[in-house]
Amino acid sequence: MPHSTTDDGCRLWTSVGGDGPPVVLVHGGPGWWDTFGDLSLPGFTLHRWDQRGAGRSDPRGPYTLTRFVADLETIRANTGHEQVALLGHSWGAALALEYAVTHQRHLTHLILVSSTGLDGPPSTYHQRVAERLAELPTDDPWLSRIAANLHHRPTARHLTTPRFTPNPQAANSLKADLHTLPNRAVSYRSITTPTLLIHGAQDLRPPTVTNTLLKALPNAERTVLDEVVHYPWIEAPEAFRAAALKFLLR
Repeated sequence: MPHSTTDDGCRLWTSVGGDGPPVVLVHGGPGWWDTFGDLSLPGFTLHRWDQRGAGRSDPRGPYTLTRFVADLETIRANTGHEQVALLGHSWGAALALEYAVTHQRHLTHLILVSSTGLDGPPSTYHQRVAERLAELPTDDPWLSRIAANLHHRPTARHLTTPRFTPNPQAANSLKADLHTLPNRAVSYRSITTPTLLIHGAQDLRPPTVTNTLLKALPNAERTVLDEVVHYPWIEAPEAFRAAALKFLLR
């Protein structure tokens, strides 16, 4: 399988498909793997990868924001293009923003999907997740956890194929690292790259959590998709594709 190797010798699984200008996809988690297999953006080349520590990439650290930003720069450089569009989902949106702070010169567009904003999920988030989980079968807790963020449980099984083991060490370390950052709103004011926020109207982390990003980012706009929870390219592929392409083709 294709891989990219970082400057510290970590092999990152990669996949390239499509034809046209490059879009680098940054999956959610942290401690997960690429879930963009169903995403299609005609006219663009999509560069997918598994972040270190999970999926098909080497199961090794360090698990720090600085290291993950450097890994993302490796992926960008290996596209062969000086500039790319970046599309990040959930945790991947946070990683994409941190990349933009120091590597904005390499970006043409920034798409943040299902972001948790600057303050994270609202206080009601864990209660709402528990309520959704109570309505789902308990035979496969991991599958139910994914299904809680989707309208239809069968989609969860498709979304987790292939299925790997999440990396809690990576998740905990990266979340802690993110929380120690100084005022992110101030640093994000320097990101003038055109930015689109795409959010599901029914996300358990509602669209309002991204108000902080709309305020901080000087060149950002938001699109909210109906009948969508947390995975809009899965739940409303045509609407998601139309919104993304309209933005990328400006």
